[in-house]
This record gives sequence, C-alpha cells and structure tokens, in this order.
Amino acid sequence: MIETLNIPENRKQYYRRLLQENPGRNLIERYSLFCEEYTDFARKRLSYIPELMHKGWVPIVLSDEGMNYAFTIGLEYSFGHPEILIASPNRPARVLAKMIEWFADRVEVGQRFEAGSNYADELKIQPDFSDLDDTAILRPYEESDADNYPCGYLYSFYGYFADRNLDHNKLPMLILELDFPVSPAPPGGRLSNIMSMPNKWDTIADV
Repeated sequence: MIETLNIPENRKQYYRRLLQENPGRNLIERYSLFCEEYTDFARKRLSYIPELMHKGWVPIVLSDEGMNYAFTIGLEYSFGHPEILIASPNRPARVLAKMIEWFADRVEVGQRFEAGSNYADELKIQPDFSDLDDTAILRPYEESDADNYPCGYLYSFYGYFADRNLDHNKLPMLILELDFPVSPAPPGGRLSNIMSMPNKWDTIADV
C-alpha cells in the first residue's frame, strides 16, 4: 500500500528496500512520513506505532455487539510469529489484554504457539485465568472471521508498514475463542447471531 501514498517513486523504492534491510528503521521512517504528510491519519489510526517500535508489538482491545476481543499487532513483523486474537462474550477486556500479554511475552523469548494445540493447562496456572475450562485451542484466522472480528488497525499496519496485500480478508493470525455458546463461531455470522444461539524494536535509529 506504499504505492497509494502521494510521494515520489524513488522514495517509495527507498522504503521498500528499507523494509527488507532494516525493519526497525523502516518503522521509524515510515511513521515519520505519516506524521509529516498525513497528520490526521497518523493521529487517528497510527497512535499505537511508538509503543510498537519500543517493544515490537502492541495489544488492541475492543468490544463489539456484546463481544470483547483483543489482538496483537507486530508479532509477525517483529518475531515471525502469527498475530494472536482472543475473544470472549463474558471476560472483561482487561482480562483478555492480560491473556494477550501472556502469549506475547512467551513469543518474545522464542516460544511458538500452534493451531490445534490446547493451552488450557498452561493458562489455568495463572490466577487471572484459573477459571478456564479444559479447552483453549488456537485456530487459524479464516476469511469469515472478518465479519466477527474487524481488525482494521492490523490491515492498516501490514499495508502501510510491511507492504502486505492482504486480499480476501486473510490475516497472519491465530484465534482463541473462550466461553462460546457455539465453538467455533459460525462462518460469516455476526456476533449478535452467535450470542442468540443455544470470540522490540528499539526506537533509536542506527547512526
């Protein structure tokens, strides 16, 4: 999506090279570009970027139609690990944020989480998650999940900072759905339908 910006072509080529050669510096320079040339957009949609530059990822926590969900931005960019989204109709957003942090802290030190694996036993050791049932299985993000879990910030990040064309609502993400009356969520269903049925980079640039 760098192609959509109103900057000279040689500058676009520079940013493409920078992404490959120095991802940390790429974040800094592209964010500076947005702040200078697209100030309103940067203020409204990219305010999380300084935190991401500092630690390599950030949590985004949202509520929509009675569903709380939280997801990461930056795990793939900084650590080569899929982003993680956790959704629940019952658990407060602050609890989901703590759970996201539990996963991300382990990704930072090299742990890999896999789709189809059950992490309930590990999570239940933590006091905040001790009431989990025996199932906490990650699954891949699918196209139909875009209806249930809008992740516009993530699309913006991958488009403008990683030059990723995420066609057909495909995100590099794993999903953990907790406390669901129906699991997994019906493909393409809205959250209201679900509820009615019996979801590191240093900021100092190299000199």
